[in-house]
Amino acid sequence: MMDQAAQLRKLSARRNPGAAGGHPRRDKTRPARRVGSCRSIAVTSGKGGVGKSSISLFLAQSLARLTKRVLVFDADLGLANIHILMGVSPRYNLAHVVRGECALDDIVLDGPGGVRVAPGASGIEAMANLDSLGIESLVRELVTLEEGNDFLIVDIGAGIGQNALRLSAAADSALLVLTPEPTSLADAYATAKLLFAKGMRRIAVLVNMASSDAEGREIFDKFQTLVGNFLNRKLALAGILPFDKDIPRLVRSQRRYLAHKPKSTIAVRMNAYARALCGLPPAAPGNFFTRLFGPKAEE
Repeated sequence: MMDQAAQLRKLSARRNPGAAGGHPRRDKTRPARRVGSCRSIAVTSGKGGVGKSSISLFLAQSLARLTKRVLVFDADLGLANIHILMGVSPRYNLAHVVRGECALDDIVLDGPGGVRVAPGASGIEAMANLDSLGIESLVRELVTLEEGNDFLIVDIGAGIGQNALRLSAAADSALLVLTPEPTSLADAYATAKLLFAKGMRRIAVLVNMASSDAEGREIFDKFQTLVGNFLNRKLALAGILPFDKDIPRLVRSQRRYLAHKPKSTIAVRMNAYARALCGLPPAAPGNFFTRLFGPKAEE
């Protein structure tokens, strides 16, 4: 039986329009881009229930509205649900690629609003079973996928486990989502502390589910004071989003919030944050997947 690494190299070398079973696969090839030109943003939080995955999707769709090519990498190893929010049903995820059961292009799905998604699921952990050649082959494929986009939005699982920290630290920057709940503030601080310790330089904070702008600003100021006093670091405020009772209802019906409520405060502010990101200098050399699986990844 062909081992996983050999299967992976065979699938990597194949890269033709036909998928397994003889069915044609949509051409997902993107124009070649300068190495390091894709900006990766890890959307993370210290705890669950803060709306992190919705924020990931809102940001991706806002960037796509600005004609940016956006890929969402669902890296929530515990509760991967971006595809549910997008209303798509993946047949494969990264674990299938690692096992040699499909090519990388097979897992990428076109979602609404011009956003594509790549389900990571348990594929990150499954890569531990590959030899060095297998990992190198897959990373080359992942880098090619990344560099075909302007933005890579990485939806990180909640919490501060090692996988979540590794994934977050590999990104160019982190978007830390918190809410007015005291536990959210405490967990977000722990996350920021560990990310800074891993070398993360740019962390922006988004206060979600605020009852008012005043409350959101108070929460951010309190958090910045905490981080400034104990970590001697400065944070950027990405935005303040209000609580909106319509979000759960629209998610259940798989309707796009930004398209359904384009003039809402959430839509307007997410669009403003997306424009701000587009105005930043080019991303630093290097890319998310080589940093994630490179020699320093295990340090």
